[in-house]
Amino acid sequence: MSAQPVPASSSAPCTEKEIRLLVETFYGRIRKDAQLGSIFEKHVADWDAHFDMQADFWSALVLRTRRFKGAPMPRHMALPGLSWPLFERWLEIFHQTTEDLGLPALKQVVDPMAQRIAAKLWEMYQTQASIPTPPFELPDGLVRYGESPVFTPENLPEKLKNTHTTKAGTWGVLRVQSGIVQYFVDQPPYAQAVVSAGKSVVIEPEVPHHVEFGVPGSFQVEFWRKEE
Repeated sequence: MSAQPVPASSSAPCTEKEIRLLVETFYGRIRKDAQLGSIFEKHVADWDAHFDMQADFWSALVLRTRRFKGAPMPRHMALPGLSWPLFERWLEIFHQTTEDLGLPALKQVVDPMAQRIAAKLWEMYQTQASIPTPPFELPDGLVRYGESPVFTPENLPEKLKNTHTTKAGTWGVLRVQSGIVQYFVDQPPYAQAVVSAGKSVVIEPEVPHHVEFGVPGSFQVEFWRKEE
């Protein structure tokens, strides 16, 4: 027996028709994009079927229906030569599409979802391709002793955008509150982490690094040291 859709509540941020409009508009733009178009055209044999699958995917996320039965992770992991700038371009087109559609309730819901999806796909791709990443967990025996202000693109100090380090014995935990932050280790093996809202990355003592906003938002850094 096939699964039946769960009826959307009256408080749903959008309709199935609006989700379909988003999917077809977005991927119509992707197909014409100089960076992404050739990649998608090479790997999508039937665009009508792709539209149906993506509409089911977003319907499942937004409206809690149960139609989507695919496995997007393995399909993306199998693609050769992906890089984070390609995911950034995907997000740029997605955000512009949701803006142009003039459906603010839909945009408010799906934009953060798209950011988390892009960051998670890239994280998984990095792991499979053995691309270096910084640590995401603190070692045992540390205590928190301070925190930074909340940083946004408007108040992010130039120092943090350029190579700098924490002092000896100080660990940092960069926690992203909204948007996407890119964390770069500026010494071999030049690791990188793409950190989305609700996620964090660990800054090791005296390791040269810098940060950039991939998608505007906010983050804060906690400071940790060995327990005395």
